[in-house]
Amino acid sequence: MTLREFSMLVVTFLLLTVLSGCEDAKETVDGDYDVELEADKVGSSFPFPPKNPFLADSEWPISHGNSYVQASSPLPGPVMASEANLQFVEFDFPSIVLAYSGIFSDGGRVVWGSNLSSVFKIDPEANPFQMIAKLDKDDGNLDPIVGAYTLVDRDNVFFVPTKTGIRAFIDAEPDDRLSGIIERDAFTFSDDEIRGDLLAINMTYDGMLAFATSEGTVGVLARDFSTHQTVNLDEGEEISNSIAIDETGGIYVVTSQKMRRIQWTGKRLSLNPADGAWSAEYETGEDLGSGRLGLGSGSTPSLMGVSDQDRFVVITDGQELMHLVFFWRDEIPPDWQAIAPGKDRRIAAEAPITFGDEEAKHSISEQSVLVYGYQAVVVSNDYGEDAGSGMWPVLQGLPAWGVEQFTWDPEARVLEQSWYNREVGCPNGIPTMSAASGLFYCIGKREDNWTLEALDWDTGESAFFKVIGEDGKYNSTYAATEVGHNGNIITGTFKGVVQLGK
Repeated sequence: MTLREFSMLVVTFLLLTVLSGCEDAKETVDGDYDVELEADKVGSSFPFPPKNPFLADSEWPISHGNSYVQASSPLPGPVMASEANLQFVEFDFPSIVLAYSGIFSDGGRVVWGSNLSSVFKIDPEANPFQMIAKLDKDDGNLDPIVGAYTLVDRDNVFFVPTKTGIRAFIDAEPDDRLSGIIERDAFTFSDDEIRGDLLAINMTYDGMLAFATSEGTVGVLARDFSTHQTVNLDEGEEISNSIAIDETGGIYVVTSQKMRRIQWTGKRLSLNPADGAWSAEYETGEDLGSGRLGLGSGSTPSLMGVSDQDRFVVITDGQELMHLVFFWRDEIPPDWQAIAPGKDRRIAAEAPITFGDEEAKHSISEQSVLVYGYQAVVVSNDYGEDAGSGMWPVLQGLPAWGVEQFTWDPEARVLEQSWYNREVGCPNGIPTMSAASGLFYCIGKREDNWTLEALDWDTGESAFFKVIGEDGKYNSTYAATEVGHNGNIITGTFKGVVQLGK
């Protein structure tokens, strides 16, 4: 047993110990605020990334919503607390990411999910919201990060990473969404092909599964598992989050040392700048900090800009006072100068994350950056000096306060703070937003109650909150908050899946 495997056993024990036997929710009243959304601010005014034709035809077929990993949605969500009625399906372990299928012949969809012990399907069309089927993985994997990033393709194949490969799951009966789950097949890489555990997957725009491992292997694998390629990054480059992909074959990977673009040419993986690949150093820091799972950036790279817009890769860095960092995604503008001496010229902007505290010397934002248009939002994951390191503060459900938005000005070519809100906290879940509703959403915490928080996207003012409950089973535990297909919000929790909607 490796040290990592032992640590995951300890974590699993702590999960079951810390979050069992919690009391019922305290009396905390839902809140609707008098925030009027202007008509011209409601609805999608910015183009979304081009749809990946090899992903399921839904608005959330993959971790973070799309191949650009923006975590924003064109679909509407609830606009008041009374529209966010709670439904809950209970499981045994956390489900960090949920993936919506395309439409079946009966007009319905399913939600695919993966946790430590199983893969499952949920029926989002049913009232009440309910599980369709569950299949035990039986692979001995107790690592909550491996298998967290998943996707469902256009053929309704659900792909889930293991430590050493990728497994493919399908409906037991073709085109019957209410049927069981069977494993189509599994692919395992040899020891000399990958370094470390396979963590992240995404889909290239020509239909290859792209993946990355914890110790710096990046690769592509055909969806039928017939062919594959891998490249290794420099020794010591560790990866702790997922990857982003654009329609030009760029695979964006942030490591503990560099921000990288690996180029998929359609025939080979390349680290050669002549093919479009690049790497850039950023401020990685030295302290792991509370709630963090790896050194350097705590975020999956998010892509900003489409078509002829300014196009960036967006991350948070690893400084004591974290910064939001923009990298030019394609060719650097010919007239562009480095933003400061010693900075890589590919960096377009750095902005300190302070959540409105002008005297701030320290900040942590571990969750991936939420992107819509030229706007980017980060949430605080600062649990305090005495919270402990790694996953411990997340398991305890400790609160963290602060949401901050930044906007890129394409005329002035500067990144500026748009607004901040220090009254709302999103302790450990990944936030989202609805362009149709003009609202930001996250799973929050008020006193001892877990909540759905909604902020006006353009001002940061609270629009409403909805109490979910006090029980530890509602702890968001790194899970993604997602805008569903029925005007609702869906998210994994420590012991199940929550849906909030009509």
